Amino acid sequence: MSEARPPPPELERLPTAWLLRVGAVALALLAAASVAAWALWILWRPDSERPLPLPPGTLQVGMLDQAPFALDRRADELKARQRERLDGYGWVDVDAGVIHQPIDAAMRQLLSEREGGSR
Repeated sequence: MSEARPPPPELERLPTAWLLRVGAVALALLAAASVAAWALWILWRPDSERPLPLPPGTLQVGMLDQAPFALDRRADELKARQRERLDGYGWVDVDAGVIHQPIDAAMRQLLSEREGGSR
């Protein structure tokens, strides 16, 4: 029969200082390589990939570049025009003689026709 081999001797004391130094050097090299790669990427990329920023509100094709609500007054102007139309008189169709009147006057007229008048 073959002789039984004894188990290999285990290290009684691990070289922790050596392992920590190797790990720290590897981590430092990885960090330095990452910073160098980032710097090279910034320096060597073409100008088309780093355009100047456009002013807010500039329309771009295929991009959503919405102006902040505080700067965009189009909705306020639209509401003012709509409110003016609701509160004033004007022509709907001049040729047919059709006018529009303020919403309050139209509601009063409609209620008075329902109560005693006819259409």
